[in-house]
Amino acid sequence: MQSHASRHVVSDYLKDLHPDLSEPFPTEVISDEVAEAHGRRAIPKLIAVLALDELPDDKRAHALRVFNGLLSTQEHKTNAVAEGAAAPLCRLVSQCRDEEVRRLACSALASLAQVMAGRKGIVAVGGLAVLTEALQTTPEQAAGALRSFAASNDGNALLNEARSSVVPALVGLLDQPCDPAFTLAAFENAVATLEGMTRTDDGVLAALDADVPRCLVATARRGLTGDLRFEARLMDTLQLVAMGLEQICHHAQGKTACREAEAHKVLADMLTLHHRETIKHAAAALAGLAVEKESKVNVMLFAGVSLVRLMRGQDAELASNARDCMAAAAEHLEARRTAEMLLSMEERELLLWKGPPPETPPDYRYHVELPKFKPGDARPE
Repeated sequence: MQSHASRHVVSDYLKDLHPDLSEPFPTEVISDEVAEAHGRRAIPKLIAVLALDELPDDKRAHALRVFNGLLSTQEHKTNAVAEGAAAPLCRLVSQCRDEEVRRLACSALASLAQVMAGRKGIVAVGGLAVLTEALQTTPEQAAGALRSFAASNDGNALLNEARSSVVPALVGLLDQPCDPAFTLAAFENAVATLEGMTRTDDGVLAALDADVPRCLVATARRGLTGDLRFEARLMDTLQLVAMGLEQICHHAQGKTACREAEAHKVLADMLTLHHRETIKHAAAALAGLAVEKESKVNVMLFAGVSLVRLMRGQDAELASNARDCMAAAAEHLEARRTAEMLLSMEERELLLWKGPPPETPPDYRYHVELPKFKPGDARPE
């Protein structure tokens, strides 16, 4: 009986081992195919795909996921910037209707903004305005991209050039109620951006114009007693708030704004947390605030007990910040009375003044009250 099954040929000849004799490359390249090329063509291929106008959103999202996976080294990020990745990414953030595509595009811009060439490339195509507008649609990822700018000195300089629009947009984000769209991660990225911008004098002035001290105090209260108090990464956000308030409190004009926003109350509450970095920056912020005459009594009344506890502790850095704050506040007579009630004479010499305490002013040492004379009272003989 004859078998019609196909035969299996075994041979060591090259023609049998490699029977494919077709052309090595197709005659036409598939322009919208989402595929990772090899070598130097990997990133340019995906950028060309992302620049296409007629491309389904699911393919765009797939291409962005592959593209973000390639941005793992500084060389790849620099290569992507050189190939012009910033322009199509900004266009997707501003024009695409698909939410996932916008989020992935903002994440790609955040990766590019981690290198200096990427920050300059994003600014050159108007990316800061795009990211500022995207704070309302994709708040977490857009604020994360701005946070990448604020992590460097040159990035802060670029942000300060657009501070008139960036800072109010970040304040508006922090004023939003917590919901699935506006998460704690979005608030943390926004606070981190503001903290980076307030490292410069121009940034502090822009923050004062946008009422940032009031916004930071409100955010801290939401974390201490409000709707954010049960979030897992709350301490990171509170630390960033304390760092931002510290930089504003050490500014000549920022002291008044922080006093009017009652920052001393929330900073005093931060001293009771079990998070060393937050306590350190909160005490440093109070030390800057206590330099102002009008804030000395408030600092001592609200934070005096916590400051004394830190001064008596074993942490030298926390004790130093607390000591500076107590010494600055004790220059006021009312605040000094409170300090003397909280500290013994030995502690005043060892902890606060490091030696004999300064001489008490005469108007505090001798307090004399004379009765007021009223007409009709009998005069003494």
